[in-house]
Amino acid sequence: MPRELFIAEWQWDDNNLRHLAERHPELARRPRRIVRQVWQTEPRYRQNKAGRAATHQMIGPDYGGSLWTFCIMEVFTDPGLWRVVTGWAAEQPEIQWYRRQR
Repeated sequence: MPRELFIAEWQWDDNNLRHLAERHPELARRPRRIVRQVWQTEPRYRQNKAGRAATHQMIGPDYGGSLWTFCIMEVFTDPGLWRVVTGWAAEQPEIQWYRRQR
């Protein structure tokens, strides 16, 4: 799995913003900012579990050092445009995986 994916921009709409706000309150007020910080800092990518809507996971720190996990998928009509399906504060197995990748 490559450490980097070609991500030029993020797609946001009411559906993915509402999902993050309702299911992941820690992201409710600032999901775009946190995704952008993780993307611009030191993210690591891996394939998501089979059968899930998102194809990949992006795991990494925000500017404050908190680790996050975002499930993402490319918008196939526009290469380089990616969509966040869901996300959360990274859990211990994800933190351990991230640290092993550094």
